[in-house]
Amino acid sequence: MRFNGILIRFDCTNNQQFDAIGEFWNFMTQLYSKAELKGLGFNWANNSFDYVIGEFEGKYDYSFDIISQTYPGSKNVVVELPDHGWRTYTGKLEDIANIYEAIYREGALDYEIEEFDLKGNCKISILRL
Repeated sequence: MRFNGILIRFDCTNNQQFDAIGEFWNFMTQLYSKAELKGLGFNWANNSFDYVIGEFEGKYDYSFDIISQTYPGSKNVVVELPDHGWRTYTGKLEDIANIYEAIYREGALDYEIEEFDLKGNCKISILRL
């Protein structure tokens, strides 16, 4: 499957990625429907990782000029993902820290896909290769 969107590499030092990714989501949902966007995390190395906000269908032509003004290091990417082997966790957005705690008890991830709806629900799909 193909994931199309805008990639930014986030620093995880002192858990600063949480606020930075939240700001990135707020920015992107001003341009596109939050209910249709997903977040893809991958490529963890050197206390940082790549995070893409986008979707699978490729229906958006991301306004990269607008995005790059706010996020100059961003890239418009298409990421090829495995079709099988994903494990899914669901819950409320307010419980996302507990969801991730349960996920990471089993070890590091290769990929994660975050989905959020307008009712405060979240779905986290993970893949360990």
